[in-house]
Amino acid sequence: MNALKTFTSGGGEGNSQGEFIGHAMAQAGKLFDEQHSAGNVAPSANKQDAISHAAQMAYKLYTKSGNGGGGGPGGLLGKLL
Repeated sequence: MNALKTFTSGGGEGNSQGEFIGHAMAQAGKLFDEQHSAGNVAPSANKQDAISHAAQMAYKLYTKSGNGGGGGPGGLLGKLL
């Protein structure tokens, strides 16, 4: 959700699917590192799995928002809030 808010803060128009997914992956990696260093990550957790899951969820959110046309991720954020 944080990635969606951050990504759409610029208006959400003209943002590509690849940029959106890449941003979600970067945010997932950053969050994983923060939580890992705080000791809040299970020993069996894997950073790559977290990043992969974030990419999958971002793809689903992007495609459910109409493939970026007529609202894109910014339109989806409005629906979620």
